[in-house]
Amino acid sequence: MACPITFAASDRTLKIVEILGGDRAKNKLSERGFCVGECLCVSEGSCRGDMILKTKTSKYAVGFGLASKIIVDEI
Repeated sequence: MACPITFAASDRTLKIVEILGGDRAKNKLSERGFCVGECLCVSEGSCRGDMILKTKTSKYAVGFGLASKIIVDEI
């Protein structure tokens, strides 16, 4: 079942099914490789809501607000 990545468990492979928000948020995420159909993994989250997301080649720190716009599904 698809949900925002902020609710996903750590260390699971996830597939991006949708990116919500305006053009600015979508562009910011696509510049970093977060596009529909891509796979990623939640490396760790903090109590403040910030998350570290791993793609195939990189790790990115993403704030809670931007992360909540990434809708994922487990593979």
